[in-house]
Amino acid sequence: MRLLVVTPMHDEEDNVAGLCAMLRAQTFQDFDWYVVDDGSTDETVPRLRAADVEGRARLVSKANDGGLIGGSAYTSWRYGVSAALAERDDYTHVMKLDADVRLAPDYLARIVPQASGDVGIAGGIIVSAGMAEQKFHVPGPVKLFTRAAYHHAETLPAAIGNDVMDEVAVAEAGLRTLVDPAARFELAREIGASEGRVHGRYRNGRVCRWTGYDPLYFLLHVARYALRRPYLVGALAILWGYLRAGAGPYPATLKVAHARMQRAKLRHAVGRPVDFYRRAYQVPDRA
Repeated sequence: MRLLVVTPMHDEEDNVAGLCAMLRAQTFQDFDWYVVDDGSTDETVPRLRAADVEGRARLVSKANDGGLIGGSAYTSWRYGVSAALAERDDYTHVMKLDADVRLAPDYLARIVPQASGDVGIAGGIIVSAGMAEQKFHVPGPVKLFTRAAYHHAETLPAAIGNDVMDEVAVAEAGLRTLVDPAARFELAREIGASEGRVHGRYRNGRVCRWTGYDPLYFLLHVARYALRRPYLVGALAILWGYLRAGAGPYPATLKVAHARMQRAKLRHAVGRPVDFYRRAYQVPDRA
């Protein structure tokens, strides 16, 4: 197995030192690391060079072409993957690793072997306080693909919502997404909050519209976020983002499939609520 890790960065000067230290601490070291500087205007690149004491990072640069709403992080990630594959084409796995992620030392050793066979996407769970996500889904900052799964996912638009629709596209191709609760990671900030929580909630609403959320599931989603900071303001930002979004760039067939998956989760939650909570949110003691 050979892993390609690609990190898109834009103004991440406060995160690069911790990222480098975290990668050095991984027990699994059979990976190449590409960093895409997406038009940073701060000290991201100098600090990366200073922190990467082993010279592990292969740095490539590109101009920022759309900001977070425009999906520049996904464009930059694919740019790095393409650059790496042009030099070496024997990678078995491809991973998107954001700069604010802090993986447990055994994270890669746990996850990489599990992405094989009919498992196309694999990942762990967030254990940062107040950031819990459902364990049915691999969070975008740590998404790891087999090459076959990446082939299916790379046909999607490089826009926000990509880290939702990739799992739908891979499922439609007959491959599974696996979440290992024993593989833990933390985040230096909430997902989507690099430009502030309210902006992040607005983006979240657009994602919900673009990825075809089932209406009832969407309302429950808004209610859940109303219980998180910034509470009602954040919930209203989600609604505003949803109403302003338009149809979005994703194929209607995948949006229908996504809504179908969400309705199946709702039936599970209604029919077996305790089991649903355990599977979706409960973090077991680590083995």
